[in-house]
Amino acid sequence: MDPENAVIHSLLGAGTRYQGKLFFEGRIRIDGDFEGEIQSEGLLVVGPDATVKGAVRVHTLIVRGGRVEADIHATELVELHAPAHVKGDIRTQALYMDRGVVFDGSCVMGEVLGLDERTGPARSAEDTSPDGYKDQPTRS
Repeated sequence: MDPENAVIHSLLGAGTRYQGKLFFEGRIRIDGDFEGEIQSEGLLVVGPDATVKGAVRVHTLIVRGGRVEADIHATELVELHAPAHVKGDIRTQALYMDRGVVFDGSCVMGEVLGLDERTGPARSAEDTSPDGYKDQPTRS
């Protein structure tokens, strides 16, 4: 199933402003303005007129043309669709970016460990770096 066309469980509608921490399950779409921290193992869709500022830690992020000023950690996928404006660092396993997207930041791609809402990036018994990514073996 296409994650973008999946059922949305909650909508933060156009013309609304939210501030603080947002924790959710499933899928949510933001069409208004949000400032703060977003954390979930689910799917976040940022609509074309939305503005998100702060920190985003989700399984999948789809930006449908809105503005995002946040450091983004997505354990699976980040999709940026024109005319999105994204300012901040992205850490994800996979990245899709349309021509016409404005991106100001850095991107690190590789396996991203899951998130725990109380302690931040989850750690495994395996060696991990402080930012929640598995250390990759070096080849000589």
